Amino acid sequence: MKELITIIPARLGSKRVKLKSLRLLDGKPLIGYILETLKRTKYHQNIFINSDSELYEEIAKQYGVNFYKRDKLLATSESLIDDYLYDFMKQKSSNYLAVVNPTSPFVSEDFLDNAWKAFKDADCDTLLSCENIQTHCFFRGKEINFSTKGQHPRSQDLEPVQALNFAITIFDCNKYIKNYEKNKFGVYTGKLCFFPTEGVECIDIDYEDDFIFAEFVSRFLKLDKTNFKPEYSGLADSIIKNNMDVSN
Repeated sequence: MKELITIIPARLGSKRVKLKSLRLLDGKPLIGYILETLKRTKYHQNIFINSDSELYEEIAKQYGVNFYKRDKLLATSESLIDDYLYDFMKQKSSNYLAVVNPTSPFVSEDFLDNAWKAFKDADCDTLLSCENIQTHCFFRGKEINFSTKGQHPRSQDLEPVQALNFAITIFDCNKYIKNYEKNKFGVYTGKLCFFPTEGVECIDIDYEDDFIFAEFVSRFLKLDKTNFKPEYSGLADSIIKNNMDVSN
């Protein structure tokens, strides 16, 4: 039995962005970004592309990773992640399963390795990546991380809201399988822990606008940023020249 298997889910028939994982992002297929990153990791070396399409088997061969053919019934727009993960776990035995999404192209190898180490060090059954959003949040008209019964709190004093982005999710396979077979779900099995993404790692491509934004980010990241310095309005010349501390 393997200690850790890492899969990249890649359904061919994505609706919000057509052929999303095969679409070129700055000249390279979107799925290629996460594959190259995984190949550089220390811990995520038993890699599978999990897809309903043989096109991704060709991608797997190009990058030297494994391919798992998902049943087409588990790859429709109505299919649930709980079901295809259970299917994979039953067919490919491992102690733990990491699911890394191609829709997060800017995560680093350190991020992926550190997520695994955090999972192993934590007393949890499921690790979920998230973006910590530290601003005033409402749900259905009700504040959720502050109170409107009093003065407006500073955003830096707020408890962050953890918005899941599924850049990486890690499961204890045995507990997942038991939960699924008992309750028909598994993604939120047992004790949960959260692993935050930061900066460009938070970019999650779900819609066309996300893809366009990622295109600009990808091009920017290729620039030489050693000489990238902030610029200011001429009104601030004296402040910058005299290196004045105006923070308060």
